[in-house]
Amino acid sequence: MVQVRQAILTRFSAPVVTHLARPYTLPDQQDSRSPGKEEKSVVEVKEPPEEPDALPQADPGIVSDLYQLAKPRLSLLVVITAALGVGAAWPFTGEYTRALTTPEILDRILQMLGLSAGTALLAAGANALNQFWERKSDRLMKRTAHRATATGRIGGGVIFVYSVVTGVSGTALLYLAGNRLAAILGVCSLILYVLIYTPLKKRTSLNTLIGAIPGALPPLIGWCGAGAPWFHPVGLSLFGILFAWQIPHFLAIAWMYRDEYEKAGFLMLPVIDPEGHRTSRAALTWSLFLCAVSLIPVLSGAAGVIYLGIAVALGAFMTTRALALANQRDRVSARRLFFASIIYLPIVLGALVANPSLRG
Repeated sequence: MVQVRQAILTRFSAPVVTHLARPYTLPDQQDSRSPGKEEKSVVEVKEPPEEPDALPQADPGIVSDLYQLAKPRLSLLVVITAALGVGAAWPFTGEYTRALTTPEILDRILQMLGLSAGTALLAAGANALNQFWERKSDRLMKRTAHRATATGRIGGGVIFVYSVVTGVSGTALLYLAGNRLAAILGVCSLILYVLIYTPLKKRTSLNTLIGAIPGALPPLIGWCGAGAPWFHPVGLSLFGILFAWQIPHFLAIAWMYRDEYEKAGFLMLPVIDPEGHRTSRAALTWSLFLCAVSLIPVLSGAAGVIYLGIAVALGAFMTTRALALANQRDRVSARRLFFASIIYLPIVLGALVANPSLRG
């Protein structure tokens, strides 16, 4: 009986002892010890997580989508330039006095708010129609692929109602807070942007020049809406400054994102000019033209030496950046020109608006 028990213990304990005595080796060490034999690893290898850009985007909600339809950053520029146009016009309306009563100040503020809001509403309607028109192209561009129109979160019916409401209310505000000329200019801006500029983006590289016309109208809308004559040198210089400024500004953007524009089929100048010679020359030429246009208020006697110094200094800064782009023709130089244009516009326009107090 004892011999049988010992035989059983020996039979079942031998494999256990052998297993415990065997040295443990990592999976990557086993192939050198036992060639030709593959052992299964108990370690489960997990795949790396997807890149953040590849993760599904959460639905931002209808309120956020409607807000983004207006292109808030672009609309902010519209609001600021329209308000600056109103402020610049007050000294030239024939009713300007430095000592304003409280009711007069309130009237001026309401006028500025009404004209700025009306211009912004028209811009919102134009931007919504533009996004719906370009929804298929936007899907091909990383920076626009998540727009509500590109993803289909917002359809044509909503865009139509949105554009009608913003367009009609914006036109009414321009008429009530300003005058008929301001309302007409606002409607012309919408038509030029949606029906002319938008389709031309896929037909000609001159689309930037065409698009600069409606883009330069907001300060003139504010100027005319405040009651100043449209043919005044300051009013025309407001339009001219913003028109000329847009060319190097948007050429710099198109240079930085030329691959995306090309993929989407937009004929921006940097897309058809891969070496950048024409693009950089155009940016430099229009920067020089911008410097010349900014001197019109001084030459007409509407601004003095302080504005002159500001305009010349910032014009030289902008031109230097454009010259660097012409020499280097790279993305870094384009980015620097872009930021120079952002610095230039608010300071020069602000100085022009304040020109009665800055007059030397």
